[in-house]
Amino acid sequence: MKVYLFDVTSGLYEGEDFVDPKEVRADEGITQLAPPAGEQGQLPVYDRDLDNWKLVPIASLKESEKGND
Repeated sequence: MKVYLFDVTSGLYEGEDFVDPKEVRADEGITQLAPPAGEQGQLPVYDRDLDNWKLVPIASLKESEKGND
């Protein structure tokens, strides 16, 4: 089964893979839900609380990264 990978801390999309359906676990950064196609300047981020993807402007991610330095 095709699955989509995301970073468990940030939710950032990390690509796709194929796994056994029994191995699909959102708490391990794997979902069956495909990320939305974004426009330039946006990245898909998986929200585990909502069990859904959202598109986030890259600029907002850069700002939050600066706050963590």
